[in-house]
Amino acid sequence: MSNYLWRAHTSRGYVSLIEKAADQFEDIHLISGGSKKMREDVLNLLLNKQVQNRAHFVRYLHPTDGKTLEGISDGHRILILGDDPLHPLKAGARTFDLNSCLTSEKNDELRQLMEQLRNQETKVHRSFGEGKAIHVQKEDYYLKGMDFSKADKAAEDVITIMFDGKGHRKPDSISDERFFGGATAYGPVNFIHSITQPLSNRIIIKGRSGSGKSTLMRKVVKHAEDSGLDVRSFPCGLDPDSLDMVVIPELSYAILDGTAPHVINPTREGDHVIDMFERCMDPAVEKEYETELQELSALYTGKMKSGTEGLKVMLKLENKLDQLCLSRLNERSMMGLVNELNERITTRCE
Repeated sequence: MSNYLWRAHTSRGYVSLIEKAADQFEDIHLISGGSKKMREDVLNLLLNKQVQNRAHFVRYLHPTDGKTLEGISDGHRILILGDDPLHPLKAGARTFDLNSCLTSEKNDELRQLMEQLRNQETKVHRSFGEGKAIHVQKEDYYLKGMDFSKADKAAEDVITIMFDGKGHRKPDSISDERFFGGATAYGPVNFIHSITQPLSNRIIIKGRSGSGKSTLMRKVVKHAEDSGLDVRSFPCGLDPDSLDMVVIPELSYAILDGTAPHVINPTREGDHVIDMFERCMDPAVEKEYETELQELSALYTGKMKSGTEGLKVMLKLENKLDQLCLSRLNERSMMGLVNELNERITTRCE
């Protein structure tokens, strides 16, 4: 099963991609209430019941730890997703409320924990926002050495390599978005290798800040959409206005940013590297602004560490919430909810 994230803690705050993708699923069910561990338990119980269909499911992981299961989907037929109590989904869906499986005691303690989580999340997003602002300053220095005509030529070369005239217009082509990872309490995580494992070819883009990696990928997305091909875009988990990877399944191609914090080097037949710094930038820019770039890099690293430490605090609060909810759980009620959801999945998957 492939792993993705729908949601991320970013420089722009808490970002969810599910609302834009909701129309692509025939059926959506939300598991609300309880805690993230309870919602994961429900999803794992469902997967255990779906022995025949389990291999077809895609897994979606929780953005705070990058490990806890928070959703599953079977193609574009059905999506079952744990709702985030701090950021309830606006997508139209049937909701199964785990709070109905809890006793009513300790509600004050639950509310206090939720408020602490909300405040801590704000601090995390502030750190990442400040880090992004520092990153933009670095980009401004590198842009002084950028040759945009060479960047345009690099994009033309990549499109020629990837598409080679392939493409066919179809009315039902799909262009959607996922996160392949993000910032977590354990540091940055990504699932690039498993996501691209079925593909024959990967173009790995190297380069410094502002060297045109994301712009190049946006041109690839537009060309794929204009050619009538399905395309999946992967926004950056820190800066969702930038792209970090694009997958075109029908061409068996991925193009991805292979620089930190998700360093990818060529390891497979079919891997190709394009270095945008070498192709499009005057290397003298690094020497000329060496001191400024080093200072900004140190400041940026500090903000990323601060954000990660904040996510660790969030994880501890979420674990407390897990323990509190599990101590109030009526297991028989939860199994009734699981069985009802399982019947709906089975009907959809037949």
